[in-house]
Amino acid sequence: MRFTLRLDIINHQDINVLAFYSGQHINYVINVYSDDNQSTLHALNQNIVDLNDTVVMTGDFNIRNND
Repeated sequence: MRFTLRLDIINHQDINVLAFYSGQHINYVINVYSDDNQSTLHALNQNIVDLNDTVVMTGDFNIRNND
């Protein structure tokens, strides 16, 4: 198994896309940190990438409910 940080997919200081290769199959783990202005979420929305083989997407999204 081989792991690679994929800056070619999205290059953002608060988004890490890690690909891991198992034979001919590629899977992705995405880690996201978003500040109070949710600028990272806007960057994700503007750079939508089709990663059908995403295994997990995790992070600190700092999204608050206004209620």
